[in-house]
Amino acid sequence: MGIGGSLSSGGGGVESGGYGGESGGNGTGGGSGSSGGAAAGGTSPAGGSAGPTGGAVNGGGSGGVPASGGAGGADMQSGGTGSGGADPCVVDHGTGIPALGDYYAGHFAMGAAIDTQYNNYASVLTKHFNSVTAEDQMKFEALQPSEGNFSYGTADQMVNFATNNGMAVRGHALVWHRQTPSWVYSGSPDQVLSRMRNHISNVMQHFQGKVAVWDVVNEAMMDDGTLRTNDEEAGQESGWFGALGESYIAEAFIAARAADPTAKLFYNDYYNYHPVRREAIYNMLAELLAEGVPIDGVGLQTHLNLEPGTDPNEQSYHQTVANLEEAILMYSSLGLDVQITEVDLSLYLRGITYTSDMFYTPQNVTPEIFEQQAERYRGFFDMFREHSDLISSVTFWGISDDNTWLSEFDSGRQDFPLLFDAQQQPKPAFWAVVDFCN
Repeated sequence: MGIGGSLSSGGGGVESGGYGGESGGNGTGGGSGSSGGAAAGGTSPAGGSAGPTGGAVNGGGSGGVPASGGAGGADMQSGGTGSGGADPCVVDHGTGIPALGDYYAGHFAMGAAIDTQYNNYASVLTKHFNSVTAEDQMKFEALQPSEGNFSYGTADQMVNFATNNGMAVRGHALVWHRQTPSWVYSGSPDQVLSRMRNHISNVMQHFQGKVAVWDVVNEAMMDDGTLRTNDEEAGQESGWFGALGESYIAEAFIAARAADPTAKLFYNDYYNYHPVRREAIYNMLAELLAEGVPIDGVGLQTHLNLEPGTDPNEQSYHQTVANLEEAILMYSSLGLDVQITEVDLSLYLRGITYTSDMFYTPQNVTPEIFEQQAERYRGFFDMFREHSDLISSVTFWGISDDNTWLSEFDSGRQDFPLLFDAQQQPKPAFWAVVDFCN
């Protein structure tokens, strides 16, 4: 993940939503809390026949919005009517909170990105998610900070937590233009290639049998549809391309297949809804596959804003359900598995300069804003379910609103992009995502 645009503080303002990928920083941990509610497969206190998550599921009409007991409150109930099934139905989860992973078991895995504070979120993680991705702790500089010296302690703890709780692990990310030590690119091209191969081999074999999916190459494409080179602006340049040219992409996948022939190998990138980037990524993947490069899947990061932008020349203008759906169909037509890898939904809009008095806080975010966020999530997840034959996993980039990379900018601006609030309770967005009949 990489920042697709900077947040500028010039003139006292902060430009909103200028992200395309990962911030590269660690979030701060929140307090521990329990998600509460009925456990998956339990009996619904509301009566009726028990559904897959313990809530009652009855026949009835379609359409509608889930009711809530206040923005982000602990007592919010679904009560809404479902739109995801072929037959009209009413979704009634009673007083229980359905477990996301169980509720979506017939569609795709549900994952969350975690950082070193994951134990503070253990109850939510183990109830709702069946897959995890380490935000930063499995990137190059974390695992091999100096040449030949591998440091697996923190990553091992995270992987062991996941495996001990029956959760899959997505490895992220082996080759990226950020969070890679400068020493990697020194010397001749042969030396750089040897370092890449050694890193991939060492890391993948260390986690073999525990990490079944890897983001092998992350964010090789620029916004104009050209490959990322070493001549980009500061922070966007690729030392890999500078040393090896575009061959580094194929070489990384070839090395990954050799390191662990059983692992699924993914290319991961952002702004897949933008027609130029979407087409460029498709063409790159098609060419690599035609050359016999071993690629199993493609990851669509899917960092979203509350609304699409209004400027046709700006990426978020294209941030629609239909455009992302087109990417899923295009990539899967190559025979690739599709995973949604880094979902979040910022309350801030592109194209607006936010001053500090315009920042959202827990005190001034209105229920209407959270309902708008919920409906935006609903639209994307309705589409994801329609293509669950093509999508094998959906991962949120975080767990709850108290620990998100979108609140880590220098401005101090808070964001609230996830399904769970700072108290680890379901928001309206959560209920929108589960407002369908299995």
